[in-house]
Amino acid sequence: MARPHVGTILQQCRAIRVAFGCLVFATGCNTMNGPAVIEINSIDYSKAFETCIEVSRSAGMPPQAADRTTGIIETEPRTIGSWVEPWRFDSTGAMQKLENTTQFQRRRVRFVFTPKDWQPESIESIATMTGSAAPGSTDDLKRFDLETYKGLIEIRARVFVERNFTDGMRINTWSSALTSQTQTPKPGVTDGSTRAQTTWTPVGRDEASERTIMAEIQAILNEPSTSNQTAAVPSS
Repeated sequence: MARPHVGTILQQCRAIRVAFGCLVFATGCNTMNGPAVIEINSIDYSKAFETCIEVSRSAGMPPQAADRTTGIIETEPRTIGSWVEPWRFDSTGAMQKLENTTQFQRRRVRFVFTPKDWQPESIESIATMTGSAAPGSTDDLKRFDLETYKGLIEIRARVFVERNFTDGMRINTWSSALTSQTQTPKPGVTDGSTRAQTTWTPVGRDEASERTIMAEIQAILNEPSTSNQTAAVPSS
C-alpha cells in the first residue's frame, strides 16, 4: 500500500489551517475601524437621524423610540449569533460567539446626538434631587432643541449587551435534572402560569459593534447626494 507523499500531507495541513482561520474570521465582522464620534453640521441633522434609523433597522434592530428634539434613538433588542447559528456573522469574534452559545445574550443600540462640546450639568454631592423638570418649564427649556439648533452636532452610538437570567434558579452540581427554581409569591397574579420568568440584565458594552455601526453611518453620510449627481450631468 503506497504511503501518502509528505508534500501532500503538508498541503492538507495548510488547507486545514486556512479553513480554520476563515471559520474563526467569519464568526464576526465587527471591527474597531469605525469612528467613535461623527461630526456633522446642523443642516444635515435630519439626514443623519434617518441614516441611524436605517442602519439600525438593517441590522435587525428597528427603532423603539426616536426623539428628534433631544436627539435620542433607542432600538429594539436582537439576540446575538452563536455557534449553533453558522449563518449569523454579527458576533465580535469567536469568544463572544462562544459566550452566546453558553449564555442567551442580546444587543440594543442607543444613538445620541449632542451639540459639539456639550457637557451635562454636574451634580453636586450635596445637591437636592428634585426629579426631572416639568415639560415646558424654564429648567426644561434649558436643554437644547436639535430641530432648531444651529452649529456642529456630534453623533455617538452605544451598543449594550444584555444577558438573560432566570430568577431563583438553583443549579445542581451533580445533575441538571435536579435543578430547581424557587417560587416567589406574586400578589395579583391569577393566570396560573408556571412558565419560568426571565429577566434581561446589562453586562457590558460592545465597542467593536459600535464602531462598525458608526462606520456604516459615516459611509452613507459621505455618499454624494442625488441632486449633486444630477447637476453634474452636462445638458445637451
